[in-house]
Amino acid sequence: MIPLGKVEKMTIRAYRDATCEDPPLSGPYQFLINPESYKFHYELEQFEEEAAGSSGSVVKYYRQIPNEWTFEILIDGTGIIKDASALSMSLIGNVEEVDVQKEVDILKKIVWDYEGEIHRNKYLLICWGSRPTFKGTLESLDINYKLFKTDGSPLRVIATLKLREWVDPEQRIRIDAPASPDITHERLFKSEDRIDLLSNRIYNDPRYYIDVSKSNNLNSFRKISKGITLKFPPIK
Repeated sequence: MIPLGKVEKMTIRAYRDATCEDPPLSGPYQFLINPESYKFHYELEQFEEEAAGSSGSVVKYYRQIPNEWTFEILIDGTGIIKDASALSMSLIGNVEEVDVQKEVDILKKIVWDYEGEIHRNKYLLICWGSRPTFKGTLESLDINYKLFKTDGSPLRVIATLKLREWVDPEQRIRIDAPASPDITHERLFKSEDRIDLLSNRIYNDPRYYIDVSKSNNLNSFRKISKGITLKFPPIK
């Protein structure tokens, strides 16, 4: 049980694996001040299908674009903001001064730096206290310097992060309604899979495996490497 009045801090950890279950590569970065708000962005991708001889068109669902999450981190070195949520800031004196640039460098190292071991940017897990809040990869990072000391070193920074959500492929298949043959589906090809059986499962007709092979530029439908992602386009 969380003690009454205790502020649970948000943290960011970086991982090499998308599941964020292995030991973290770096972190946690602990927010000095929890964000006062954050924003989720949900978007559907659709296409217009124009019927022959018609001046109108029908808008059809294509896929769900991965969700985006945007939030701000306030890094304050003025010494007047108490250790608290941004929703309940208290102005007090004699607080230990924060090295703002050092905090910015730590944040950048965790969320921005390219990871040589996985040859890509890292997977990020954001938690509020012990509760996972978002899992994904960084889309953009904006560092806004707001206040400065007389020598030019920063006293206050607002870092804005935009993340793209990562969803397990199996969950993505469920989200994209695998029973619908009029939308594009993606399947991670496994060693026990057969392209004709996958075609039958999606289109209710195994004969579409030829069209699927052409759409994916396969040299042979009999020798498909496991681990590749096959696209099953909508039936026209």
